[in-house]
Amino acid sequence: MSQYEIKIKSVPALRVASLWGKGLPFAVTVPKAYEELVAWMAEKKISFPTESPLGLALYYDDPAAVPPEEMRFKMALPVPAETPEVAEGKAAVEVLPEAEVAYLTVRGPYTNLEDAYSQLYGWVFEKGLQPTDAAREVYVRWSESMPPEEQVTEIQVPVER
Repeated sequence: MSQYEIKIKSVPALRVASLWGKGLPFAVTVPKAYEELVAWMAEKKISFPTESPLGLALYYDDPAAVPPEEMRFKMALPVPAETPEVAEGKAAVEVLPEAEVAYLTVRGPYTNLEDAYSQLYGWVFEKGLQPTDAAREVYVRWSESMPPEEQVTEIQVPVER
Protein backbone atom coordinates (compact mmCIF):
# COMPACT_ATOMS: atom_id res chain seq x y z
CA MET A 1 0.00 0.00 0.00
CA SER A 2 1.39 3.35 -1.03
CA GLN A 3 1.60 6.21 1.45
CA TYR A 4 0.93 8.51 -1.53
CA GLU A 5 -2.25 9.05 -3.51
CA ILE A 6 -1.31 8.08 -7.08
CA LYS A 7 -3.46 9.18 -10.00
CA ILE A 8 -3.34 9.60 -13.79
CA LYS A 9 -3.85 12.90 -15.61
CA SER A 10 -3.08 14.58 -18.92
CA VAL A 11 -0.50 17.35 -18.84
CA PRO A 12 -0.34 19.90 -21.66
CA ALA A 13 2.72 20.54 -23.79
CA LEU A 14 5.10 22.94 -22.07
CA ARG A 15 7.72 25.21 -23.65
CA VAL A 16 10.90 25.17 -21.55
CA ALA A 17 14.49 26.25 -21.53
CA SER A 18 16.50 23.12 -20.70
CA LEU A 19 20.04 22.03 -20.02
CA TRP A 20 21.48 18.50 -20.03
CA GLY A 21 23.33 17.27 -16.96
CA LYS A 22 24.95 13.99 -16.01
CA GLY A 23 26.08 12.10 -12.94
CA LEU A 24 25.29 11.57 -9.30
CA PRO A 25 24.73 12.73 -6.66
CA PHE A 26 21.76 14.64 -8.02
CA ALA A 27 21.88 16.84 -4.90
CA VAL A 28 25.08 18.30 -6.42
CA THR A 29 24.62 17.93 -10.19
CA VAL A 30 21.03 19.21 -10.47
CA PRO A 31 21.69 22.54 -8.64
CA LYS A 32 24.82 22.99 -10.79
CA ALA A 33 22.75 22.43 -13.96
CA TYR A 34 20.13 24.87 -12.63
CA GLU A 35 22.80 27.56 -12.16
CA GLU A 36 24.17 26.93 -15.69
CA LEU A 37 20.66 27.09 -17.16
CA VAL A 38 19.82 30.34 -15.35
CA ALA A 39 23.09 31.88 -16.62
CA TRP A 40 22.34 30.74 -20.21
CA MET A 41 18.79 32.13 -20.02
CA ALA A 42 20.09 35.47 -18.71
CA GLU A 43 22.67 35.62 -21.52
CA LYS A 44 19.94 34.93 -24.10
CA LYS A 45 17.49 37.33 -22.38
CA ILE A 46 14.91 34.57 -21.93
CA SER A 47 12.17 35.28 -19.35
CA PHE A 48 12.09 33.27 -16.13
CA PRO A 49 9.02 31.47 -14.76
CA THR A 50 6.88 33.43 -12.34
CA GLU A 51 4.25 30.84 -11.53
CA SER A 52 3.99 27.10 -11.04
CA PRO A 53 5.66 25.00 -12.18
CA LEU A 54 8.74 26.86 -11.06
CA GLY A 55 10.99 24.27 -12.66
CA LEU A 56 11.35 20.63 -13.61
CA ALA A 57 14.00 17.98 -13.68
CA LEU A 58 13.67 15.13 -16.17
CA TYR A 59 15.44 11.84 -15.44
CA TYR A 60 16.24 9.56 -18.38
CA ASP A 61 18.00 6.54 -16.89
CA ASP A 62 17.24 3.66 -14.54
CA PRO A 63 19.65 3.84 -11.58
CA ALA A 64 19.56 0.02 -11.38
CA ALA A 65 20.86 -0.27 -14.96
CA VAL A 66 23.14 2.75 -15.52
CA PRO A 67 26.39 3.59 -13.67
CA PRO A 68 26.01 6.64 -11.37
CA GLU A 69 28.43 8.80 -13.37
CA GLU A 70 26.41 8.15 -16.57
CA MET A 71 22.94 9.03 -15.20
CA ARG A 72 21.43 11.63 -17.57
CA PHE A 73 18.97 14.36 -16.63
CA LYS A 74 17.67 17.69 -17.90
CA MET A 75 16.97 20.75 -15.81
CA ALA A 76 14.09 22.74 -17.31
CA LEU A 77 12.38 26.06 -16.63
CA PRO A 78 9.08 27.08 -18.26
CA VAL A 79 9.37 29.99 -20.69
CA PRO A 80 6.77 32.15 -22.49
CA ALA A 81 5.01 30.42 -25.40
CA GLU A 82 6.42 32.93 -27.88
CA THR A 83 10.04 32.08 -27.00
CA PRO A 84 11.61 30.65 -30.18
CA GLU A 85 12.99 27.12 -30.14
CA VAL A 86 16.78 26.98 -30.24
CA ALA A 87 19.51 24.44 -29.42
CA GLU A 88 23.00 25.48 -28.39
CA GLY A 89 25.42 22.96 -26.87
CA LYS A 90 23.83 21.41 -23.76
CA ALA A 91 21.08 24.08 -23.64
CA ALA A 92 17.88 24.48 -25.63
CA VAL A 93 14.44 26.00 -25.78
CA GLU A 94 12.12 23.13 -26.61
CA VAL A 95 8.60 21.86 -26.10
CA LEU A 96 7.95 18.99 -23.71
CA PRO A 97 5.14 17.04 -25.37
CA GLU A 98 1.65 16.66 -24.00
CA ALA A 99 1.52 13.42 -22.02
CA GLU A 100 -0.65 11.16 -19.94
CA VAL A 101 1.19 10.77 -16.63
CA ALA A 102 0.94 8.76 -13.47
CA TYR A 103 1.77 11.14 -10.66
CA LEU A 104 1.98 11.73 -6.94
CA THR A 105 2.75 14.72 -4.74
CA VAL A 106 5.54 14.79 -2.17
CA ARG A 107 5.43 17.35 0.61
CA GLY A 108 8.70 17.88 2.38
CA PRO A 109 12.41 17.45 1.72
CA TYR A 110 13.93 15.86 -1.35
CA THR A 111 15.18 13.02 0.85
CA ASN A 112 11.59 11.69 0.57
CA LEU A 113 11.77 11.39 -3.22
CA GLU A 114 13.56 8.04 -3.55
CA ASP A 115 10.79 6.19 -1.72
CA ALA A 116 8.14 8.13 -3.66
CA TYR A 117 9.72 7.11 -6.99
CA SER A 118 9.78 3.48 -5.87
CA GLN A 119 6.10 3.57 -4.93
CA LEU A 120 5.10 5.39 -8.13
CA TYR A 121 6.93 2.99 -10.47
CA GLY A 122 5.60 0.02 -8.47
CA TRP A 123 2.06 1.31 -8.98
CA VAL A 124 2.65 1.96 -12.71
CA PHE A 125 3.79 -1.62 -13.31
CA GLU A 126 1.11 -3.09 -11.03
CA LYS A 127 -1.55 -1.33 -13.15
CA GLY A 128 -0.05 -2.73 -16.38
CA LEU A 129 1.09 0.68 -17.64
CA GLN A 130 4.27 1.31 -19.62
CA PRO A 131 6.53 4.30 -18.98
CA THR A 132 7.05 6.17 -22.26
CA ASP A 133 9.47 8.98 -21.47
CA ALA A 134 11.68 10.52 -18.81
CA ALA A 135 10.31 10.84 -15.28
CA ARG A 136 9.57 14.45 -14.38
CA GLU A 137 10.05 16.16 -11.04
CA VAL A 138 7.86 19.24 -11.07
CA TYR A 139 8.85 21.79 -8.45
CA VAL A 140 5.46 23.14 -7.42
CA ARG A 141 6.57 25.00 -4.29
CA TRP A 142 10.25 25.73 -3.87
CA SER A 143 12.77 28.45 -3.17
CA GLU A 144 16.37 28.34 -2.01
CA SER A 145 15.36 29.95 1.29
CA MET A 146 12.31 27.73 1.92
CA PRO A 147 12.53 25.22 4.77
CA PRO A 148 12.67 21.72 3.21
CA GLU A 149 9.52 20.58 5.03
CA GLU A 150 7.53 23.24 3.10
CA GLN A 151 8.67 22.12 -0.38
CA VAL A 152 6.12 20.51 -2.71
CA THR A 153 7.25 18.29 -5.59
CA GLU A 154 5.05 16.42 -8.04
CA ILE A 155 6.64 13.33 -9.58
CA GLN A 156 5.24 12.42 -12.99
CA VAL A 157 5.89 9.34 -15.13
CA PRO A 158 4.57 9.57 -18.70
CA VAL A 159 2.69 6.33 -19.40
CA GLU A 160 0.62 4.49 -21.96
CA ARG A 161 -1.98 1.82 -21.32
